[in-house]
Amino acid sequence: MKILIADDELNNRKLLRDYLKEYAHCDMVSDGKAALELFVADLEDGDPYNLVLLDIIMPVMDGQKTLTRMRAAEKKIAADAKETPVIMVTGMDSSLQAMEAYFKGGCSDYLTKPVTRQVLLDKLRKFNLIPDNSGEEA
Repeated sequence: MKILIADDELNNRKLLRDYLKEYAHCDMVSDGKAALELFVADLEDGDPYNLVLLDIIMPVMDGQKTLTRMRAAEKKIAADAKETPVIMVTGMDSSLQAMEAYFKGGCSDYLTKPVTRQVLLDKLRKFNLIPDNSGEEA
């Protein structure tokens, strides 16, 4: 499995990658434009990401605009394929933006920072990306 992590804070990217390292290969980028470029390139190669973790507030291109463009690319490049789950990751002060991305932008779910390992793995289970019986502690 492979996951794209887009967050402008290096420590946030590393934390998410560390939580996920036993389950997936993680590509990490610091802005929405770079995330979109990787996402589209992998769609075009026929090897799309299994999951995208997308920060809302980033430089160059914010998460909402990135998400809108990702969904447009999916429709253009892989119209018959299932949408890639995109989880918006947000700080407490941008939870309204997360809800807007959820309802208008086509995101699959959202997480509020600070993200815990257990909550993140629960989201992966929700999307059937890891099994329910993975032996995680409560």
